Amino acid sequence: MPHEKINGIESFIKIDGTGESLVFIHGLGIDSSIWDDQTQIFANSYETVCYDLRGHGLSDAPETGYSYRDYSDDLVDLIEVCCIPPVHLVGLSMGGAIAFKYARENPEKVRSLTLIGTHLAGYTAFEAWPNLYKIAKGEGREAAREAWKNFRLFESVKFDPDRWEKLCRMIDNFSCAPWLDPNPKYGDTDDLESCFEVTSPVLLISGTGDSDFRPVSELFSNRLADSRFASINSGHLANFESPEVVNEAMAEFLRGVG
Repeated sequence: MPHEKINGIESFIKIDGTGESLVFIHGLGIDSSIWDDQTQIFANSYETVCYDLRGHGLSDAPETGYSYRDYSDDLVDLIEVCCIPPVHLVGLSMGGAIAFKYARENPEKVRSLTLIGTHLAGYTAFEAWPNLYKIAKGEGREAAREAWKNFRLFESVKFDPDRWEKLCRMIDNFSCAPWLDPNPKYGDTDDLESCFEVTSPVLLISGTGDSDFRPVSELFSNRLADSRFASINSGHLANFESPEVVNEAMAEFLRGVG
C-alpha cells in the first residue's frame, strides 16, 4: 500500500504476513507503531493489518469528523478494501471502542475481539482529566501534546527510556485535530448498553495500574456472553509496556478461537 483512500481519507496502512486478518486499532494521540511488538510476532501466522486513524500518524487530518461513528465507518471501508472477513480485531483504548462498535454492527465479519485497556462509547466515569479541547484551542497544539504526554495514563512508561522516547515521538506527531474539531459534540450511541449484542469471543486485557480504564474492562466482562479477562502487570498501554505477556495471552486466545 502503504497509503490508501479509506472512507475518503488518505490513510497509512501497513500489511504483513498471510492468513486470517488480524486488524490492529490504536488509541487516541498515538499511532499504529504502538503495535510493532505484536505485528512482528503475529505476522508469522496471520495477515496483520495496522493503520493510522484519521487525524493520527501519517493519515490525513480533516477539520472535523472524529466521532466513533466516523472511525467505525473508516474501519468498515478498511476491512472491505484490505481484508477477507471474518477478521480478528485488536483495539487499544479508543481503538477498543471502535472495534466494539464495528463488531456490534457487523457480527458476521468478526471472528474475535481483543480489547486492551479499552474504552467504550457511553462510559464517562473519568475523573480529573485535562480539558484537551480547551488547551488545544486556547494554548495551541504543542501545549495540548505536552498535557497528554504528562497525563497519568502514561506515567509507567517513563520507567523505560526507550519506550518513553518512542511514545513521545508518536504524540509529538499527533495532529491534535480531534481536539480542534469545531463540531466536537457528536452524540455517539451508548455502546455500553449494547454489550450483550456482541457474540464473538472477546479477550479483555487490562493493566493492574490502569486506574482509569480497568473499571471499563471489569464492567464490560460482566456483560459479555463469551469473554476472558487477562490482568497484566502494567499501566494503560499493556501491549507496549509488557509485550511478551500480552502476546502470549493473545496467542493462547486466538488458538482457542480456531
